Amino acid sequence: MNKEEIKLKASEALADAQAKIQELDDKKDSISAELKAEFQEKIEAIRAKKDELEAKIDAIEDDAEDKWEEIKDILADSLQSFKEGFVNLGRLFD
Repeated sequence: MNKEEIKLKASEALADAQAKIQELDDKKDSISAELKAEFQEKIEAIRAKKDELEAKIDAIEDDAEDKWEEIKDILADSLQSFKEGFVNLGRLFD
């Protein structure tokens, strides 16, 4: 995977994460007041991870080619973190 492919995949992941955040945020009124506090805490953690990934994507332009393996690992970790975060957040609606 080259630099442009990594940037594209990361950008797609960010767009998907933003859409899921919005979707869940729109549903938050359907949960109890008790769960809303937990929801808010978890959604803020996901937003922080999204912001962190955005910053890393912006920094890709400045990174040397020898850091690409590290960047790929960071992207994979971020994508897994999003997946886990959305699964945990989605459980509040079950």
